[in-house]
Amino acid sequence: MLKPAFQIEVSDVSDEELLQSRLLVEVNPNAFTYVLLNQRNMSPLVVRYFQLEPSKEVSLTELLQELMESDPLLKRPVKETMLVYNFPESSLIPEPVFTMDANRDIIDTLHGNLQKGLILTEKIPWWELFNVYRISPEIHQLMQQTFTAGKYWHYYSLLLKSYKMFDSSDKEDCIKVIFYADKMVVLVTRQGKVHLVQTFSYLDTKDVAYHLLNCCHQLGINQEQVRLLVGGLIDRQSALSTELHKYFLNIFFEEIDESIKVTDELKEYPLHYFSSILKMAVCA
Repeated sequence: MLKPAFQIEVSDVSDEELLQSRLLVEVNPNAFTYVLLNQRNMSPLVVRYFQLEPSKEVSLTELLQELMESDPLLKRPVKETMLVYNFPESSLIPEPVFTMDANRDIIDTLHGNLQKGLILTEKIPWWELFNVYRISPEIHQLMQQTFTAGKYWHYYSLLLKSYKMFDSSDKEDCIKVIFYADKMVVLVTRQGKVHLVQTFSYLDTKDVAYHLLNCCHQLGINQEQVRLLVGGLIDRQSALSTELHKYFLNIFFEEIDESIKVTDELKEYPLHYFSSILKMAVCA
């Protein structure tokens, strides 16, 4: 049985509380996270994060199936379920030039055509953008079977939706970064418009600095003036944080929105670990 890398859970979650709750499940190539948010009082009941290591012997689909079958909480009924695919094979298309006929060609051109995955499309609320992305048919089928009433989003779409709801500013350039163990998701906006949403892999702190500085260089952003909004798996006193402070003057660790109740269980970890996914759970 897979053990969570960390978990937050209030004691004795009742059936009544679950039927007031939204379950948000995030799947990416190396991690599985889920949040149960009681929508009546905006209180997180459960946050669990699993680090996954797929291999030739055990695929990601098999790991996910084992994990979900062994977690009794995922078998209990909830008010609604949101499934979020955090895979990098995605492209944001401006609404005026979007056409369904070109979706597969766009993904194959940008991300290669070796994988014949399932192409999904969604309109991103509050932005004049469509998100076209590719997902493994096996993973999508597993999710459909496990969560029969689940609704689907791509991570980038919900990131943009939650950014507009909680973080955006038309007056300043912003780079929002959500860190995982071996990658980071980067959102860049200038004067309220999206200029980049992309996933970057990294091995060390210098890789992170290089990617962020290259974003600034390519997009004409002043690294001394831009607001760097940081969340996810990064510690304030870490070598990674020290590296970021060498190059950026306006660094802010993401806060949990005041609309979300910060429970005693949640306070056991740095709140910026969960800020992004909790905001997504609110606005999904």
